[in-house]
Formats: sequence, structure tokens, C-alpha cells
Amino acid sequence: MVNPEPLSPDCLEACVPLLKSHPFKPYAHYADRAGEVSIEQFFVARVRTSIEADGYSALWVRGPDGALALAVWTRLGWDSERLGYGAGWLHYLVAAGDYQQRWDLEESLLKAVLENCARQGIRHLSARVSALDLITIHLLEQYGFAIMDGILTFSLDIHDGCFPTEFEGLSVRLSQLEDIEQIKEIARTSYVHDRFHSDPLIPKEVADNIYAEWMENSCLGKVADAVIVAERDGCVLSYATCKVDHQATEYLGFGIGTIVLVATATEARGQGLARATTYGALNWFRQHGVQIVEVGTQLQNIPAARLYESCGFKLVASSLSLRKWI
Repeated sequence: MVNPEPLSPDCLEACVPLLKSHPFKPYAHYADRAGEVSIEQFFVARVRTSIEADGYSALWVRGPDGALALAVWTRLGWDSERLGYGAGWLHYLVAAGDYQQRWDLEESLLKAVLENCARQGIRHLSARVSALDLITIHLLEQYGFAIMDGILTFSLDIHDGCFPTEFEGLSVRLSQLEDIEQIKEIARTSYVHDRFHSDPLIPKEVADNIYAEWMENSCLGKVADAVIVAERDGCVLSYATCKVDHQATEYLGFGIGTIVLVATATEARGQGLARATTYGALNWFRQHGVQIVEVGTQLQNIPAARLYESCGFKLVASSLSLRKWI
């Protein structure tokens, strides 16, 4: 009989073999460059960081020789405040074995997670799962999770790259505090296919404001390391946000950065501004010692995918975002 138990940080060592054998690790597509051992060590460190953070919850299934399965989730305070009800994120659902063994273990954990979320006041639970992890996707769907979006992840090695720095009629620069209101207005009108706007439980105005506040926090350095803007005649028309994964640098031996959000004002689309801010972001990352830059876009956003490919990015991974209303 499978009995999930609460996992404390001091028991994580018993989960290390399970985590090392998990086939869907973050940055697994860089195993040839970093080495499988480094990817394993990074994944263990990432999970440790999660379960040691304030507000985490974790359950595991103990076997005679260590962990058989592990689940980690968090109540999202910022999201809960904006949505008006408890929101959470299922970070990891990991199990060992063949299809049926993994299904049984993950199912026992998922049932316990949902019961705990209900007690914690989490009503809106989200997860992002590798598109290759069919067992977890099938299980989540069976338990009422709905797919909200799909993400294509592109990667570019910028170590020896050379990117434009001058753009006719444009000033591409770091954002300033006085840009925030213009940036927020672009954010309110730029997103359509993301998991917030695709969710029928979230009103469009709420989803729009989530991105506006997200960008404000990015400009203030709370959730991004830099915001690059393209300005024309004193008006900000496009932006790209930059985030460096310092933990990945520590374990993999090379810097990885992510262009998190890119958007252009409605009246300026189709004029090459997103390309200019993307190049501006790549130049910023190079100046800060990053070797590899990733960027993601929704499956439906074909123009963005074509833009990134034309800038030299290559498709390396895909994932699905799902959510359940508890």
C-alpha cells in the first residue's frame, strides 16, 4: 500500500537517487555540453532550493532503499492576491518505475497533494510539464487538469556571437523608472495566448493587469535582472526582460539566461522592434558573462517562433501548462 508522507529538507538525501534517474530534468538538453552528472547535481540543488523555501510543501513515498516518488508544490502569494483566490504551483511530480508503477505512485501523491491544497485554501493549481512526460500529462488530465498553453523553448549560444547594436531611428537601452507607465501600457495590450489569458476562470482585465504589474516589478529589479527597451522620439515602443539563472551557472559551468517577456506596442508592430529589443537583450547577456540564452513562446505564436529562429535560436524543448480548479 502506498502511503505518501510529508518530506522535510533533512530527508531529501533519500530522494537523490530518484531525482538523478528522473528523465525530465531542467536543462537536460545541455547534457552533452555540461555532462550528465552536472545536470543531475543541478536538479538535486534546484529541488533542495524549492523545498527549503518559505511556503513550500512536499510529500514523498518511501521505499526500502530510498524515495520511490516525490511531489513539491507552493502556494503563490502574489498570484493569489491578483486572482482573488488561492493559487498554487505544482513544481515537481516525480516517480520511479515503468508506466504503470509511475502512474500508481504519482496518482497516490497527486490525490494527497489535492487534498492538502484544499486544506491550504489553494483553489487554482498550475503545473508546467515536459511535453515528453506523457505519464504525468495523462494523469493530470484524468484528475481534472486542463491544458492552458504549450511552450516552445529556443536556445542560442552567444559566446562567439555578434549582434547589431545600432538600429535606425531607435534607441535600444536599459529601462528607466520614468518608462514604467509606458511599459505597463504595452503589457496590458500584448498578451493573448498565455496561460492567464487562455484560462476561462481568469477575466481578461485581471490577466492584462497581471502582466502590467509583472512588468513593473521587472523594471524595479524584483523579478528580472534587466529590462531592455526600444525607444523612438521619446516613446517606448517595445521591451524584453532578462533573467540570469545563477544556480545553473554554478552547477553547469556556463551561464544561462532567459528572455522572459517580449512585447511591442500595438501601433508599432511589424516594424522590427521586437527584433531590436531581442538583440539588445542578447548584447546585455553577453556583457554579463552569459553563454547560452533561452526564450520561450506559446505554440500558437508562430510569428514569435519565426523571429527567434531568424535571430539564430534553435528549438530545444517543449512543455505544456495545465491547471486544475479545486
